[in-house]
Amino acid sequence: MKKIDPLFKVNLAYENKLIGEKIYNLILKRKTIIDDGINKIYRITDIEYPQYFIEPSLLIATSPLEYEQFSIIYARTIPICNRENKIEIFIQLFTPLVIYGLKGTIQSVIAHEFLHYLDILNKIINLEITSDTLHNTLFENIYKDNEKLFDHNKVFKRDRYLTKTISKKFGNGFNDEKLNNKSLKLWIQKKLPIEKLPIEENYTKLSFSSMANTEIDEFTRKKISNLS
Repeated sequence: MKKIDPLFKVNLAYENKLIGEKIYNLILKRKTIIDDGINKIYRITDIEYPQYFIEPSLLIATSPLEYEQFSIIYARTIPICNRENKIEIFIQLFTPLVIYGLKGTIQSVIAHEFLHYLDILNKIINLEITSDTLHNTLFENIYKDNEKLFDHNKVFKRDRYLTKTISKKFGNGFNDEKLNNKSLKLWIQKKLPIEKLPIEENYTKLSFSSMANTEIDEFTRKKISNLS
């Protein structure tokens, strides 16, 4: 798989003046928090973290049934079918998380996305030809997000601080009011780049052929089997 530069979209946005120098430098400075968190996850699990990239915008989920309400999405796990009909998985981290989130928050989010990554790998291994359930409300989506994941207490059991932080931040969906307030005041209200996602479009669909073509090494298979 071709390696991507985690900053490729950030660099492009800076060159095109979509983000300013202050935000750009903050991203460069705080990227080390992400990398430290990824290294920690590898030390705990012995499973390589998927490739990630920083998105120079903020994602807002909207619902047709909840007028004028929205939910901020700070990260996503995205499976992509490449030209060889194989699945590649990327973690997308949105800039407000990177520049406004506390270290514990950032690392709990990337750990949470790692659980989504494991879930997709498990589907590929077992050739589960299923797609996520569609939701029409933000409320449904929040609670469904945690239902299908591996148990973080089991996956990250060697790091009690991380498991405690994930439990606190993701008890009932992601909860960080300080981060939400900063994102609202310093990003959304300043009309910095945002993307809108209708909640009914927030689902994953994997084809049988792409899963069958995707190779997962035996070591990772055994690790995931022990965590199931």
